[in-house]
Amino acid sequence: MRNTSPTVRASPVKVSIVVPTHNTGTTVLTGLRSFLGQTMPRTDFEVLYVDDGSTDDTVALLEAEVAAQEAESVVRVIRIANSGWPGKPRNIGMDAARGEFVHFVDDDDWLAPEALERLWARAHETGADIVVGRMAGHGRRAPRALFEKPLAAADLRTGRELLASMTVHKLFRSSFLRENELRFAEGQVRLEDHMFTLRAYLLTSRVATVHDYTCYHWVRHPGEDHNISYGTIEPGPYVDSIRRVLAILDAPDTRVAPGRHRYRLAANWYGKKALARLSGQGFLDQPGPRRAEWLDAVGALAAEMPPEADAALTTRLRIVAALARHRELQPLVEHAQFEAGVDHRPRVRSAARKDGRLTVRCETRLVRRKGKGTSTAPLVFSRAGRRRLLRLPPRVAAVPGAREAADFTKAVQRSNVRGLLRHREGGTVLSVPLDHRVVEVPARDGGAAAETVARVARAARRMRLPARLTSRLPGTARTQETRTKEEGTQEEADSYSLSFETEFTVDPSTADNGKPLAPGTWDLQLQLGCGGWRFARPLRGYSIEVPADEPPRRRARREGPAGRRPALAAGRG
Repeated sequence: MRNTSPTVRASPVKVSIVVPTHNTGTTVLTGLRSFLGQTMPRTDFEVLYVDDGSTDDTVALLEAEVAAQEAESVVRVIRIANSGWPGKPRNIGMDAARGEFVHFVDDDDWLAPEALERLWARAHETGADIVVGRMAGHGRRAPRALFEKPLAAADLRTGRELLASMTVHKLFRSSFLRENELRFAEGQVRLEDHMFTLRAYLLTSRVATVHDYTCYHWVRHPGEDHNISYGTIEPGPYVDSIRRVLAILDAPDTRVAPGRHRYRLAANWYGKKALARLSGQGFLDQPGPRRAEWLDAVGALAAEMPPEADAALTTRLRIVAALARHRELQPLVEHAQFEAGVDHRPRVRSAARKDGRLTVRCETRLVRRKGKGTSTAPLVFSRAGRRRLLRLPPRVAAVPGAREAADFTKAVQRSNVRGLLRHREGGTVLSVPLDHRVVEVPARDGGAAAETVARVARAARRMRLPARLTSRLPGTARTQETRTKEEGTQEEADSYSLSFETEFTVDPSTADNGKPLAPGTWDLQLQLGCGGWRFARPLRGYSIEVPADEPPRRRARREGPAGRRPALAAGRG
């Protein structure tokens, strides 16, 4: 190990930023410049780069930039022999850190100007051992639900909100890390950051968030190849890493008692990290032999899990669990083909502006894409008694347990629709509060006819027509024949698709947790979550423009051409 920095301060600092690097190249400078541009005084923090045996000019680029910014007393570069993974460099950075807190940052990522100041202040305000700053994703999806409200003492033993952020891009109290001997697994170990973060979460009941300021910018560059963790994943070792994560739930100091909460925690890895590898386009993109390897590895894990674990999975992953236990490849491939086309298609019904606020009424429907084109067909459900069953491909439905697992009754009841605002320039995504309702559209009418039926049903409800006039309208009430079927024990009753209707209002002056939206373009999106599927799709043609030199509310009141206000930009974004 070699320290290439000529000047090292001996006094403690508030925060130590630890960054592992390996053949990062010029993109490493984005992060460095963001650190040196912090509002926290340079005397209050340090930056530790631990270079894992780079063979390019990464270290030279860092040293040149440090010299140019006269930051030798702030930045240290430590060079080590290549270990092949971020775990060892992070451990070395922790050991060398002099900060009251340590913040881990990846070599491509960067911090917003006030990040350190706000994170440190939040830690002192709450006494938290860990502080998670709001994140924005660039080329990847960042967690969002975790930052919808302020958290001062989140505890993974009693709640699950922290599962949304399992990476190590957080502020950790140094004494907490030392006292609990928290270390990263070294060597080429997948999910080493999840192992570290899960142990940390379970060893404290004091995790706070900075929910109203985007602190961390999480980046993945197109065609990125210097990060070894983006390489080919070997199924066997990967599933072994999942077992290591799950074992933390049984370790003496981090044990979570058996029960519903424990299985819900385990589902984050058993479901989202293991079973998800057997589903959708990601599975189809694997060559034939690799698909079989994934089925062998994940199928073995599924066989080890108790039945209670499946109950904690989302509905879509319960189907995959049944197929994984069956251990036959072809039904799994057919289901992956089926799932790869599942999506939703939002449509704006109306948009109105009043007092600077924008109100949007829209609907969306779960659909399946047909082939590689843009045409879609509604996703079909069947009613069996009081249950809503997803209609699966025949070979998939024939697998023991698959059809029973496709019960979407509770998933539809718990479905979630959100309005989203995405900052085109900065990547921040904000949620907009809304309510929604689910409407059944008879599938027998198909295509355009089904849409006509849905429109008629909606109109009838708005007009509040007497029941004697609407009782025979499809979508407004079920006929006596259907009611009789539901009371019986028949295998299936009517088939239908699901439409989700909602309305939300955006006030640019308060949309960011009570604060005005930042300057730039905010694109409107609609997110649908149902049964483990979650998609955010743009409301094309709808965006909010916030100029830098003018408050949003004042600007939104101005009339533009043809009655438009500049707050809403028409046309495709």
